[in-house]
Amino acid sequence: MGVINSKTLKQFQKELGSKNPTPGGGVVAALSGAFAASLIEMVCNLTLGKEKYEKNKKDVIKIHKDVLELKEKLTKLAEEDKKAYDKVLIAYRLQPENKKRKQEIIKALRYAIAVPMEVRKISQEVERLAYRISKIGNKNALSDAKTAIYLAHASGKSALENIKINKKSLADLSRSDL
Repeated sequence: MGVINSKTLKQFQKELGSKNPTPGGGVVAALSGAFAASLIEMVCNLTLGKEKYEKNKKDVIKIHKDVLELKEKLTKLAEEDKKAYDKVLIAYRLQPENKKRKQEIIKALRYAIAVPMEVRKISQEVERLAYRISKIGNKNALSDAKTAIYLAHASGKSALENIKINKKSLADLSRSDL
């Protein structure tokens, strides 16, 4: 079980608010997407079995199946984001005279770009599913579906910010004699 998966919400919030750089925005971006997926799952569960929504049953079942997979991926990516940033920190702590230092930093930064890129891609899919379930799902859960839309959107936008800052670090590094 990973660092995030084994914590209570209060423990996680305390760690998030600490001086430590991880977990940070990248982890929260991925978890926001996972929470959006959970809300979609809930709307699907509140829709299935209701006669009023029977005509959409196939679509809702498909959305439910897809969102479970996406939620799992985003939860794993939250763990990966923490690991990615930890690798960046470790690489920067290498001694300046270490000939592999720059190479290790570049490798770590590329990984720290790849993880939020995947979060962004998956969050966009979650947002699409949230929008779809808001149209065909149980209308008593419309606010939950809309919250999922906003959370998934925030997840993708937040991941983009991490991509930008890591790309800038990579560009700055390529111009330096580090």
